[in-house]
Amino acid sequence: MKKVEAKGTGIKDHGPRASFSCSFAVGARRLLLILVACYLLPVTAVYAESGKSGGYFFRVIQSPRASAMGESGAGLSGDLLGALALNPAALGRTRYSELAVTYNSWLEDISMQQVAYAHPLSKTSALAVSVSLLQMKSFAGYDSFGGYAGSVKAGDSAYSLSYAKRVYGPWDDLKFGIFVGGGVKYAREVLDEFSASTMLYDVGILSISELFGGVLGLGVSAQSLGQGFKFNSVRDDPPSVQRAGAAWTIPAWGDPLTLALDLKKPNDSKAAYLAGLEYVVKDLVSGRFGYAGDVDLGNGLRFGIGFNLKVVQIDYALSKYGDFGYTHRFGISYKFGKPVEVTPRFTPRQEKARWKLARAKEFMKERSYYEAVLELNDAVELDPNLKEAMRLMEYARGMMETETPGAR
Repeated sequence: MKKVEAKGTGIKDHGPRASFSCSFAVGARRLLLILVACYLLPVTAVYAESGKSGGYFFRVIQSPRASAMGESGAGLSGDLLGALALNPAALGRTRYSELAVTYNSWLEDISMQQVAYAHPLSKTSALAVSVSLLQMKSFAGYDSFGGYAGSVKAGDSAYSLSYAKRVYGPWDDLKFGIFVGGGVKYAREVLDEFSASTMLYDVGILSISELFGGVLGLGVSAQSLGQGFKFNSVRDDPPSVQRAGAAWTIPAWGDPLTLALDLKKPNDSKAAYLAGLEYVVKDLVSGRFGYAGDVDLGNGLRFGIGFNLKVVQIDYALSKYGDFGYTHRFGISYKFGKPVEVTPRFTPRQEKARWKLARAKEFMKERSYYEAVLELNDAVELDPNLKEAMRLMEYARGMMETETPGAR
């Protein structure tokens, strides 16, 4: 039998495993929703040997945007490849049908490719499929006596199906709210004449709300849950990763600036903090910077750039992996079809109700509360869900009872 010697193949991961749980709650008035993650799939603490998790390639972030931002983004949306890698709930904000392709010139002679397609099923839900490959050149194999036994082939592949939906939020603006998502992946590893396959699962939740003139995203996710790969009689643990992240997008010099911070916890190594920054100039060019702290490979600064050419997005990321050198990620996505309306248009009756509401406000400025009540009553009949009209009607009626006839 060949003795396989393959440094940096991506077949295994390294490090002791530890337990992890995360809990946070954030609240604010009006549209800021409370997201509480009190129980994030805890992993029982055990002692394991180094390299116990298989399928390490699942932990390599394919998205150039997410990679350039230090692999942060559990609280972000707007990136198909990033959603598949970090938090499937972000797919719930998909507006266009989108096709994305990425190429990752990774370590040594290893390359990775991914093709993904997302399709909105409604205004609040979307479905995505993806194919990922890890390829590498053949390397030398040796028998138990140290003699050369020919070349060895190795590689990985994965096929995934993901779904996300908005489950709570304001009716008049579907960009905000709470989104949930999940996915299932069939993965296969090949090492010479041996092969192994397994089914893995992703879950995530994402809250998007307004905060201090910006947009706040809070997300938690768990990826690659399930059973690990089994070569012959030996089964590895799955390459599970749990994340909690926050992202805040604010206007800066007239353009959006996004700050992201994540906490990442693999099931077999210690937690790592990830941070990223993105600045989009005139909706055309995106500059990205990030820092990945204490991850298995690729600690330190990351850089990237993106070009938005209307329906075409081109992205690039550069990161350093210690003595292995630099890695380059290239991605391109194309949006097509008619976008779904994330902010619903009003029906003719709803439009007329808002016109009545505006007239009522003018009457109230003139202290003509009787006329205002008539307009507000018409507005509620046209749109019973117009809460502002009902609130003003109660106020106007109260003023009618307290003011003298001459005051009107």
